[in-house]
Amino acid sequence: MKTIIAKKVSMLELFYDLIFVYAISKITAMIHHPVAGGLPMVPYLEFIIVIIIVMQIWLYQALYINRFGRSRTIDTIGLLISMFAMTYLANNINTDWSITFRPFNEAVLLIVASLLGQYLFGSGQHPLRNPDLCAFMIALTLEFIAVFAGLMVGYNYGINLCVLGGLIGFIMPLAVYHQFLPEQVNFPHLVERLSLIIIITFGETLVNVTRYFTGPLWNPFSIILFLFLATLFGTYVIQSDFLINHHQRSRGFVLMYSHVFMIIALLSLTAGLDYLPISSVSRLFLWSFLSLSLIVYDGCLLANQVYHHSGKLSKSSYLWLGTILILGIIIAFVLRDNNLGLISGLTVVSAGQCGYLLKKAIVH
Repeated sequence: MKTIIAKKVSMLELFYDLIFVYAISKITAMIHHPVAGGLPMVPYLEFIIVIIIVMQIWLYQALYINRFGRSRTIDTIGLLISMFAMTYLANNINTDWSITFRPFNEAVLLIVASLLGQYLFGSGQHPLRNPDLCAFMIALTLEFIAVFAGLMVGYNYGINLCVLGGLIGFIMPLAVYHQFLPEQVNFPHLVERLSLIIIITFGETLVNVTRYFTGPLWNPFSIILFLFLATLFGTYVIQSDFLINHHQRSRGFVLMYSHVFMIIALLSLTAGLDYLPISSVSRLFLWSFLSLSLIVYDGCLLANQVYHHSGKLSKSSYLWLGTILILGIIIAFVLRDNNLGLISGLTVVSAGQCGYLLKKAIVH
């Protein structure tokens, strides 16, 4: 098999990522304030939909550069246009969509138009002769039509069309999965790009928990909380850097979609950690919310074992990781009325899994 030469992540791509730091902070703020001791379902669904819309925009840009980008003028112009529009989009993320409906979706429309221009004119290929290019352009065109129609109709009914457009952009590639060619994907570049967006998400978590790092340096709660986040990040680093085979031919669909849900889980964890000092928040809800978010995060990590050097995990590995998960969640449940106890239980999960994956990486 021909060796895959990793495409270098450009400075412009990293510059583009900076606006997503702001976008992620705005998304987290959507569920920053609990209501009646918990988090209502509608705001949380809106939170998930916004993450999907923002991430599918990021993914289409990353996939264009991954497959067709060559640091040409058209790539630079397209990326800058998308970044300009993304700044407006991020600034209009909130929970009252009747106010920001138009500027938010106008920004989406401009970004999708920019992406269509990049795919059509920057790829250097004819859409009918390249199945990947054809699939991307169909998905983006349908998204553009739905969002444009939504803007024309207006907020009351148009918001449904705009959401539909974002979901089409997100789901459509799955419908034509087999049309994509693994050999067109620069897999190591894709792994690196997705790792960077996860680092940005963890950065948002760290910024939000800095409030707990006050007073005595050896505060037990601060130490355990830091250990929880460090080992949670460690599980990702070990898998991404050591267990995943970067030089393989793959469409990368599991990798991409799992990272979207990983971001949902991490930002949910971030919000849950924000709720810790709020006495009005139900402790049962807080335990459930944090535990479920951690389970989703772990599930996303496990999904990516299909890319491991050594293949899928053994039954004994599942048994060990499952036992750690159950034990930690039970400890968190029993001690849920105390912040230190709750986080200690979750840390049992993250630290145990991090240690196990580290051992697996060393053996490999």
